[in-house]
Amino acid sequence: MSDINALNTESTLFQLRASTVERAVSTVNSGVQRVGDTEADMEKASQQFEALMLNFMIREMRATVPESTLFPRSMAEEIFTGMVDEQIAVEMAGNGGIGISRMIFNQLRGEK
Repeated sequence: MSDINALNTESTLFQLRASTVERAVSTVNSGVQRVGDTEADMEKASQQFEALMLNFMIREMRATVPESTLFPRSMAEEIFTGMVDEQIAVEMAGNGGIGISRMIFNQLRGEK
């Protein structure tokens, strides 16, 4: 019986992660340069893309930390942790990030 619950939990987590990725990709795709885009729009799109990359990086870094067997993680904790990681990534990208946003912005403007 516990195998079925574990399978359902894994399936739900996979669907949650997939929907988060789809939402982030659609957000980035909405920022693709069109005729008449302003520099502010391009900068916003590049920051959103950097936030997406930082979110992936933070999630993978968190996965390397061993989990305690004393208190097993619940699905609610998994969801909350994912939301916190996403917000941390957005804040990091908005405050300078690691430079990916600036490189993308310069590329969109045609600079080197």
